[in-house]
Amino acid sequence: MQSVTVVVTRAVRAGSEGAYEAWLTGVAAAAARFPGHQGVTVLRPRAGSREYTLIFRFDTVDHLQDWEESDERSAWVERADALCETSHRQEAEGVEAWFALPDGSTRPPPPKWKMAIVSFVVAFPTIQILTATVGAWLAPLPALVRGAAVGVGMILTMTYAAMPLATRVAAAWLYRGPRGRR
Repeated sequence: MQSVTVVVTRAVRAGSEGAYEAWLTGVAAAAARFPGHQGVTVLRPRAGSREYTLIFRFDTVDHLQDWEESDERSAWVERADALCETSHRQEAEGVEAWFALPDGSTRPPPPKWKMAIVSFVVAFPTIQILTATVGAWLAPLPALVRGAAVGVGMILTMTYAAMPLATRVAAAWLYRGPRGRR
């Protein structure tokens, strides 16, 4: 089983921002009632923009599919379409989600080989540091408990701190297209 993230970017019609904010509350509550739902993150527009980004997370592709094929979601999407000028949807599974939004844009993830290099460059020192600190602190406990603690620490550090930073720092290289073009 692999978690899946869907990123939806919508440009809200001028004057519809208040109605869209109410829509956000409703759609997040509706999605939360579906099995496997792991949360919705809302990135509100920067100054001078009306572009919202919603990040839906589900524990499996099947659970995401249940939500996306539901009549309830269809009704919510229809309401949003009436409030928005444009909409873009992107899906990422597993570690691709670490690379999906380096600067708030909705570009496709970089090639897998680039994701693997950046993941290793970030994961290796993270594991070393956590093993030397958390692992050493938990030394009296069984190896399985130490390993689990280091693993949880690594995933949290990678997801919320290290990978967002590394992706921003390496964005020019990660998202460069063939022959140096983006």
